[in-house]
Amino acid sequence: MTGSGLGRRRVADGEPRRFWIGCLLTFLLGVSSGCYVYAPAARTPAAGSRLLLELNDQGRVALGDSIGPTGQEVEGTMTSDSDSAYSLKVVRVGYLNGQSNQWNGEQLTIARNLVNRAMERRFSSSRTWLTVSAITVATVLFIASRGLLGFGSEGRTGGGGEPGQQ
Repeated sequence: MTGSGLGRRRVADGEPRRFWIGCLLTFLLGVSSGCYVYAPAARTPAAGSRLLLELNDQGRVALGDSIGPTGQEVEGTMTSDSDSAYSLKVVRVGYLNGQSNQWNGEQLTIARNLVNRAMERRFSSSRTWLTVSAITVATVLFIASRGLLGFGSEGRTGGGGEPGQQ
């Protein structure tokens, strides 16, 4: 039965385009995170800096009621400058078992003596160039392997005809 259309799904006009846009946005989200690195923070990070604070044992005990008893690291945006504490809008808390919880910018103040190590998120130009280069090479290889530019071999002729005439 040709042309019966059984088992075929009709695709809406904009559906494939939305699919590829979604794929592109997901890909770009992953690539953009590769452009940053965590490095040791300055003694007093500027307000607005993105910090990752690794808690010591005292910090886990002291902040147990706020973030949970097995909290290992707190990630957030620095809101105010102080020599004695980090004041953050928390975006994520990581736990000893490897799991993490997303937060919605709740304010949390953590005394400096409760922090084992403070790391600051910074833009990495070398990682960015590496990512851009990898994407460019992958795109060129994909296009070349599929012959998408239309550069075919001109000397090739199709088969056919009687044996001995090919």
